[in-house]
Amino acid sequence: MAKIPKNNNQDKETYQLELLAEVASLYYEQDLTQKEIGDKLFISRSRVSRLLTAAKKRGVVTIAIHHAGERSFELERMLERKYRLDKAYVLNSNNLSYSDVLRLMGIFAAKYINNQVKNNHVIGITWGKSVSHTIAALNPNPSLKLEVVQAIGGTLVQNPIINIPSLLQTFMSKFDATAIYLNAPLYVDDPQTCVQLKAEPAIAYALEKARNADIILTGIGEASEETFQYMWFGFDINKELNQLLKAGVSGSICAQTYDINGTPVSSVFNSHVMGITLEELKTAKKVVAVSGGRRKAEAVLGALRGGYIDVLVTDSQCVNEMVRFDKN
Repeated sequence: MAKIPKNNNQDKETYQLELLAEVASLYYEQDLTQKEIGDKLFISRSRVSRLLTAAKKRGVVTIAIHHAGERSFELERMLERKYRLDKAYVLNSNNLSYSDVLRLMGIFAAKYINNQVKNNHVIGITWGKSVSHTIAALNPNPSLKLEVVQAIGGTLVQNPIINIPSLLQTFMSKFDATAIYLNAPLYVDDPQTCVQLKAEPAIAYALEKARNADIILTGIGEASEETFQYMWFGFDINKELNQLLKAGVSGSICAQTYDINGTPVSSVFNSHVMGITLEELKTAKKVVAVSGGRRKAEAVLGALRGGYIDVLVTDSQCVNEMVRFDKN
């Protein structure tokens, strides 16, 4: 970063405009986080935030959102400030079908991940529609020597939409990556058995890799019978899920349930789940969550309030509904 001119006011003004342009370019065009920009330019994250605000006020950056499929930068900045996110992507989803929302969110998430991954990184993945669209949109880079690890268990009966081996295989083919499978069911009837399974060497190794992954890619599930049937495909746990609904469950991330404030709804239920826990998500290096649509608003809000997310990819309908919930 150039030295600040000491005497000439015109030089100072030129320097300031150049600095605003540089910070804005790193943020909006190169998708660096505010922390990464601060580290790169040897300034604080709070100063980066002020410079980005100044860039808009002085016309260095102009934001116009007119067409479906573009990003809503104002909503992104609001989410980043309020929930201290490293990065937020908000798709302007007006007049878009949900399938288009999923596809475009996947493209945004994939662009972020492609810009973040480095040699020998470990990427943890869950499964679901948003994760599938993200992996499909990743640009191949076989030279990175990545590892990809399954962060939660699988369903008993293979659902075509929840095809974990296919997701891992797609990731492997794009990055010539090594895959680490979590060979265990998503739900175990007895919590003590779940603890014992987690201690098995192969499972313990996969879970340790997932906990320490450089990036964890996950979706967020809302609390509805339809989602429960999809998420828990093959498990006969209707009684437990009904109890969760009565207890005020709002959503789940990595199959761990929580309420609208991000508080675990049932530590008993969560202890049956094979995968990384909510507390482990809080301490993970970087959690990228992809979830959108109006019906996901309560679940996304709970995940944000719980502090389980570092990067959020969502859409404007979800955020607007979240704002409504937040005011109640």
